[in-house]
Amino acid sequence: MVNGAQMKAEGVVSEALRPPAIPADGQIGSFRTGELLNHDASAVHRRLFIDDDIYRMEQQRIFGRCWLYLGHESQLKANGDFFTTTMGEDAVIVTRDKAGKVRAFLNSCTHRGAKVCRAESGSARMFKCPYHGWTFGTDGALASVPRLGQVYGDQLDRDRLGLREVAQLDEIHGFIFATWDAEAVSLRDYLGDMVFYLDLMLGRMDGGVEVIGGVHRWTIDVNWKIPSENFAGDHYHVPTTHGAGVDMGYRSPLTNEGYCIHTGNGHSIGSERGGAQQGHAVQTEYQGVIDDMRRQLVERYGEQAGAFMPVGVGTIFPNLSFMDTARFRTFRVWHPRGVGKIEIHSYLVVDKAMPEKLKAEIGRRYALAFGPSGIFEQDDGDVWQSIQEGMIGPIGRDGWLNYEMGLGREGKAVDRYGAPFVGSTSDILMTEANQRAYYRQWAAVMQEPGQ
Repeated sequence: MVNGAQMKAEGVVSEALRPPAIPADGQIGSFRTGELLNHDASAVHRRLFIDDDIYRMEQQRIFGRCWLYLGHESQLKANGDFFTTTMGEDAVIVTRDKAGKVRAFLNSCTHRGAKVCRAESGSARMFKCPYHGWTFGTDGALASVPRLGQVYGDQLDRDRLGLREVAQLDEIHGFIFATWDAEAVSLRDYLGDMVFYLDLMLGRMDGGVEVIGGVHRWTIDVNWKIPSENFAGDHYHVPTTHGAGVDMGYRSPLTNEGYCIHTGNGHSIGSERGGAQQGHAVQTEYQGVIDDMRRQLVERYGEQAGAFMPVGVGTIFPNLSFMDTARFRTFRVWHPRGVGKIEIHSYLVVDKAMPEKLKAEIGRRYALAFGPSGIFEQDDGDVWQSIQEGMIGPIGRDGWLNYEMGLGREGKAVDRYGAPFVGSTSDILMTEANQRAYYRQWAAVMQEPGQ
């Protein structure tokens, strides 16, 4: 019933759950690790968010090696359907080939490097480079070359000039992930105990989930790690940053009752008791659907699973975040576009079995709160950009940021509200335990190999 050891309320920190210390004498590029983070990531240097050399290393060591979210299979309904996205700053095409297999390729012609697909989504039998006309199939193979015989004779080996394909691609609940690293662990091993929470969040109703309303894309000026760590477990900002939303009755005031969990590999999740974004405006019709989802969860996973409905907010390392609330479920990717800029891709996820009228209503609720111009989205974006602005200058980029909240309480085995916690938990909601776990993983991935 539970994927992992069920946590018990023992009130002490298990040695097995104590976070490993970050070695100060490790090396991250030209920096000693201790110059960037302290031993438990309760202090993080500002240069992590502003240094160009660190950013370039992240592109290679994090985005070149980790499993990254690409999109959902509902965006590829028919053979030939495609969408474009990025893995870090590398442009990729994700497509369903003529045999029905989902594939992902570097969106770059093997002749001179131009993008072979410049649309965000659509359907195609071929991808034709606009520069010299080299044409590739949905399986990535080089299908045709203009004037092949005249200009190349029999010298061109087309078999070795297909589009570069990702090293591994896999999915969970229709969510498509890929990595450029052929030696990376499997997707499920990478996700670890986070699979348990994805099952609870995405496996509630028969038929699975789908993305509706397309992909919302917008840019803001902030380092990609700032929103990633926010969704990992920054509940402390809610009363201040989103105070107006409480005053207008959109959501209930936040208490310190809830859970914060990090599940390994930098992944984290947390929520206030009763589910994120509770408030007065939850309509009876949707509440009935939530009750039905909770019933189906209990049928699948046992009585305790009902405590995780909705699941809450979280981040899958490095840059996929989600929000499962009493009103909607949204996933978003923080795509880096330079050391101080991101492009946000935001997806609204609903259960396929929901009535169409209710899906439309959920879409309106999502747009009001966390669409590109949503109430809470504007709150966060404004503050995040001000963080980046505050670290641009030579004085602002020097010094340390504080992550000490709840220090020493992570790792306590907690069984609160009868819920089967999986992972390393904290016994309070307002803690920075998840952020510390996030940056410990960042350091582990960024350090020189062998350290």
